[in-house]
Amino acid sequence: MKKFLESNKTMQNTKFKFVFSLLFLIALGTNMAQGQSEELKQHSAAFKADQEKDYDLKYLNISDRDFGAIDDIEMEWKDEFMLKSKEKAMNNLGSNAYQKFYFSIYSFETLEDRQYALKDWLKDFIGGETIRAGRDMRTYPYGTPTIILINDLEIIVCNYKCADYTEENFEDWQDRLLQYFGADNTMVIEIGCDGPLRWTKNAPDPKDARKLF
Repeated sequence: MKKFLESNKTMQNTKFKFVFSLLFLIALGTNMAQGQSEELKQHSAAFKADQEKDYDLKYLNISDRDFGAIDDIEMEWKDEFMLKSKEKAMNNLGSNAYQKFYFSIYSFETLEDRQYALKDWLKDFIGGETIRAGRDMRTYPYGTPTIILINDLEIIVCNYKCADYTEENFEDWQDRLLQYFGADNTMVIEIGCDGPLRWTKNAPDPKDARKLF
């Protein structure tokens, strides 16, 4: 009887340790995810602050953009804003107008969440197009200047009108985004006016896209 009670006590202690360890790992994972989300918010705030000299920050009355399935996917946190130039400039339509640059930041709790989100998004991408991982496209119907950064836990999108496009400002925004949000393994997608679409940094192998998802 004594041995039975001791054995039962040992089993209970083992179960308790297992449950405690499991709860600890869950709490640790949650805290890490929250910490990474807070870090992303800090990077976003710093990015905005760095543009204050030349741009006004806008949150309201931002026109909807057809980004496809990504706006319907569940995520941990999302930030959308527009930067409007303080000075007018001559655009590609020959008009003297303010430039407007749109940004969307999507944050996911886990790598798996981001992988599923990207997989679904590529099936219903910007403008309803379907694209393949790592595959460039010579043309992209109705495409506008777009820079997309894909990290482990976030996706960042910069998008604006063709009327405001110059090669210089496109490269400048990409450099700024990589400065604040880039990592060694950041993937970059670029879209021009009506195309092309190109995977320009850390492009996945089109023949082995399973590694991406």
